[in-house]
Amino acid sequence: MEIKTLYRRNEAVVLGSVGLIAFLVVWEAVSRLQWLDPVLISSPTLVGVALKNWAASGALWRDLGTSLFELVIAFGAAAVIGIPLGVVMGRSRPAEYAIEPFLWMLYASPTVSLWPLFIIWFGIGMKSIVILAFLFAVVQVTINTFAGVRGIDPMLIRCARSFNAGRMDLFFKFTLPGALPLIIAGLRLAVGRALIGVIIGELFSSNAGLGFHISYYGAKLRFADFFASLLVVVLVGILATQAIRIVEARFARWKA
Repeated sequence: MEIKTLYRRNEAVVLGSVGLIAFLVVWEAVSRLQWLDPVLISSPTLVGVALKNWAASGALWRDLGTSLFELVIAFGAAAVIGIPLGVVMGRSRPAEYAIEPFLWMLYASPTVSLWPLFIIWFGIGMKSIVILAFLFAVVQVTINTFAGVRGIDPMLIRCARSFNAGRMDLFFKFTLPGALPLIIAGLRLAVGRALIGVIIGELFSSNAGLGFHISYYGAKLRFADFFASLLVVVLVGILATQAIRIVEARFARWKA
């Protein structure tokens, strides 16, 4: 009985782990039996060796540090600018009408197509990468914050005002807690998009970072190193998203 109960409580983790292990076993078998060209698909064993060598050389930590630094700056700027902008849009119709066209233009347009302009305006390197990642992320934060603020029940605000609640009380006790779930959802989406922006920027114009590592070894057809880079990017994305979830849990307790 205890085993069944434990399984039911952790069913998602168990089945996810089984699926992942099965995928790795099949991948390893396909490579070793040469059903597909092992040079092109590599194998989990070779990827593990490449990752170990990358870490032992110290290059992994330099590349990881570079990408994380760019990610933190871009995501932080998106949060600092996007949340207040969304609040202003949610509380003011004129601000919404003035800002919304620019947001949808950024959302609908392929931001990466602006990369040549970024190179001309900001030069090759970290500045262009951070700006690209920021533009990838800020729209998600702003739109979700706007939706959260606009979705608050107007009757609740009127009721609070009838009890002489001031503007600060309305914001911190009603507007912010009410909009918080959508704000956090926007941050979760934004951190993934910011990471994509960082990797794309490093693919095009960088001599360091995870994106550079992907580009460099992909061009050399060293697919074990290439997949090792992808693995690290995926892990960074998962950990960043989980960090936002931890923050969400803490704020959920504060909201309660």
